[in-house]
Amino acid sequence: MQVGQKIFMTVVEEMSISRAAARSFVTQQCVSDHIRRLEEEYNVELFKRRPKLSITSAGEELYETFCEIKRIEEKFEKKLEKMKGESKPKLTIGVNGTRINMILSNLLSEFNKYFPKVVISFVVRDTRTLEQMLLKEELDMLLDLNAHGSPQFNILSVARDKLYFLISKTLFDKYYSREDIARFSQGIALEDFRNVPLVSNAEITTIHGILMHYAQRDNVELNILYYTGDYETQIALCNSNLAAGVCPTIVVKKVIDYNRRNSHTDLYIFPIKNQTEELEIQIVTNKGVIQSDYMKKFIELLQLLLKKEYS
Repeated sequence: MQVGQKIFMTVVEEMSISRAAARSFVTQQCVSDHIRRLEEEYNVELFKRRPKLSITSAGEELYETFCEIKRIEEKFEKKLEKMKGESKPKLTIGVNGTRINMILSNLLSEFNKYFPKVVISFVVRDTRTLEQMLLKEELDMLLDLNAHGSPQFNILSVARDKLYFLISKTLFDKYYSREDIARFSQGIALEDFRNVPLVSNAEITTIHGILMHYAQRDNVELNILYYTGDYETQIALCNSNLAAGVCPTIVVKKVIDYNRRNSHTDLYIFPIKNQTEELEIQIVTNKGVIQSDYMKKFIELLQLLLKKEYS
């Protein structure tokens, strides 16, 4: 901050020219000169001098503005200190494990062509925890699903997702007939699987919340027996005939690969009917953060690969 700005803030805090001068180690005349220059620069009166010194509305606005500038500068200085203390450039990214696993090898091999020395840490948590970490700047970015709209966030939507019903052949034969396969391939309603034991995402997740929204909308009470945000576990439960599941598009691709590699099993995948809620895959960053070249490149590559994955 400029000297005049700091002195003005000191006058406001002390509400005394003499005390502000003493605190700033300058003369009272010097303090008065700085205030006068600010008043001339902005063409406003910052203080009333009589009967005693008091701040004007314009002065209050300027003080709040300078306080914000001071906070931004202090934040920037802390980041510079942190950068100086790091031996290598680093990215910390919050993510759903399954979602990043589907594109991780391609993403990192491409990224390493540009920035081979950047250290990348992936933090796997539930969405709300990751969003709080991003707000606290414990993360550089977040790969999210339907992010909660904080004014601090920049949200870049890169793909749309859908929900699918996942069930093993054995469990399907227990609850349905062979003729239902053709019918369900056009879409299965929540009513159709209300009696089937289900595994769902953790209760705090976006996908579970949307599933419950559909259940309430359709007046269907679902038979959810298991909760886990780990799709590997969900697929294992489905394969073990313990439950059917509800999963997004990217997990469907994982199941297709699973079926291909395991000839002894079949997991059926059916689209769910009447999906009205948008599922958006989003790259979320904090506003006002200066992005490094390697962070910009990572976002660019992530965006391209997600669009390809969901096309």
